[in-house]
Amino acid sequence: MRNLALKISTTSMVLLLLAGVSFAQETGTRTKIKDQIQLKDQDQLKDQDQLKDQDQLKDQDQLKDQTQLKDQDQLKDQIRLKDQDQLKDQTQLKDQIQLKDQVQLKDQTQLQDQTLLKDQNQVKDQKQLRVQDQVKEQSQLKQQNREKFHNSLTEDQIGILENREMAQNQKRKAFMNSLTEQQRNMLMENQELHQQQRNEFRNNTASKEQNRTMMQNRGNDGTSTGQKRNGQR
Repeated sequence: MRNLALKISTTSMVLLLLAGVSFAQETGTRTKIKDQIQLKDQDQLKDQDQLKDQDQLKDQDQLKDQTQLKDQDQLKDQIRLKDQDQLKDQTQLKDQIQLKDQVQLKDQTQLQDQTLLKDQNQVKDQKQLRVQDQVKEQSQLKQQNREKFHNSLTEDQIGILENREMAQNQKRKAFMNSLTEQQRNMLMENQELHQQQRNEFRNNTASKEQNRTMMQNRGNDGTSTGQKRNGQR
């Protein structure tokens, strides 16, 4: 009886021990499974975090690329705008230089024309003064010759000139036939002086007309040259 109780007790202890071992194994297995699940969850979370970090990094790279591209476009626009401004400044400077050259050329042309006109006027004045002196001298000489001629007339010659009964042609013919050689020379000299004065007056008038025509031609040439320059520009 005692042996039976011992055997039952031993069997119970073995069963309890087996149950404990089984529970421990089951508990360990559950814990291990739980740990594996947690580890897997952690791995998944880690993978998600890595994926998220990769996405963020990718977004950052894209944003950086977009920013760089934007900066490049802005820099390109700035360079293009700068080039346009430089080209505009160069064009304005070129136009200013051309305008300055044209003004200088115009001033030089005007100065040359003024100098030429001044020289021409001086020559003209000198020539007029010389002509006036010559005319004055010739007039004085003519007056002297006329007085000398009149003083040399005889009473008969004066009578011919004052004769109202003779026709003009007869009076002229008779008077010319009555002249001495000296009187003829004085009369001829007066006629030559008179003809010389007429020729000088005619030449002076022609010279004035020639100068006027030359100045008009220079003005027309200057206008045509300016039109050609404007057309070429």
